[in-house]
Amino acid sequence: MGDFYLSFRRNPLDDLAWETPQNVTELNSASDEFGPSLFVHPQTGAPAIFFNSNRPGGPGGSDVYTSTLQANGKFSPPTLVPELSSTANDTYPTVRPNGLELFLTSNRVGGLGANDLWAATRATLSEPWSSPVNLGAPVNTSASEIRGATYAGGTRMVFFSNRTGSAGQDLYETTRTRTTAIPVLASVTGLFGTTFKSPGQISNPYATPLSGNLVFHPAGLQQPATDLVLAYTLNPFETRTSGDVMASFGATGLGWLEIIPATDGEPASFFRIDDSVGGATAVPTVSGSNILVAGSSGVLVTPSDLNRFRLNIGIRTLSNGVTMTISVYDAVRTLVRTVTRSFVASYFAQFAAADLLGGPIAPNETVVFRIDSGSAVIYSSSAVNSGGGLTLQVLSRLEP
Repeated sequence: MGDFYLSFRRNPLDDLAWETPQNVTELNSASDEFGPSLFVHPQTGAPAIFFNSNRPGGPGGSDVYTSTLQANGKFSPPTLVPELSSTANDTYPTVRPNGLELFLTSNRVGGLGANDLWAATRATLSEPWSSPVNLGAPVNTSASEIRGATYAGGTRMVFFSNRTGSAGQDLYETTRTRTTAIPVLASVTGLFGTTFKSPGQISNPYATPLSGNLVFHPAGLQQPATDLVLAYTLNPFETRTSGDVMASFGATGLGWLEIIPATDGEPASFFRIDDSVGGATAVPTVSGSNILVAGSSGVLVTPSDLNRFRLNIGIRTLSNGVTMTISVYDAVRTLVRTVTRSFVASYFAQFAAADLLGGPIAPNETVVFRIDSGSAVIYSSSAVNSGGGLTLQVLSRLEP
């Protein structure tokens, strides 16, 4: 069976100086081990390995395992990563340097071909991974796509594919321009005269410089021609603060903000929406589990007191637009109405709840967003009518 071997060289500049490979016995078993990917913890510097194995103890096929290099030079006993493993073959787990995103090759149910590329995320290094999401077309095809790995700050990916036009298993590259996303920022006057603005911070947590762009996408428009861009450069451990991010862009209204790194590593960020009567609300970042894709759903509940609170709902579509079926249920779970909404690609807007949901809302209603095609991020904003704060919730994906 396949095993891991490790070799050393004393001079990293001499490509012919490798020593005799040694069996890494603590990682190997009587089954197959292959597809290793090394990840170095950005805070502790401790190396960890992710790999796949068909050893007993997993759900089936090739499963994902991880192990950490210890102070004695030995790897810890491998542990199954259950949220990344299925009864199918889950192989070549590749972790980005920030440790918050992982790409997987799998033939699990829901793919487009023999093997597809899937992505999983986690909010912090100590949290579990999200359920893997298929990267979809055009990255995946009816052929096999294998071992995706990113560079250039996570904006470029290389992988193998035997798709039409290949001479065999050929190398392909794809790009993306968005990484960290802030679902809404505001510089507006509200319904009852309360004004809102958005302070923010970006910080470099690394010992090397970071650079990139902040890209603001105004509500009601399609990108990229209407996007506003501010470049950033952060020295090691430097923090930049803005008391009004929208003013920095020369913008008003509402919009969606994205942080696009040009270097490997992205800044930490914190953004708020403050109102003129003292309310302050932290705006969460968008994670992979907030992207609602075809076949999945998201749920929100209307406020319990509509005399005190008003509900707005924001929709941000991705590159393929979205069509969704929205079902509204009353407090005793009786269906009130169902409406279908479609939005073009790369679009953002915030709606009064009644306008989006096709009629007036009542307290404690459950609203289910079922994605029929495409993908989107959806959030709810419950604002105090008299001012003094609001509650933001980015809907999480519920699998069928």
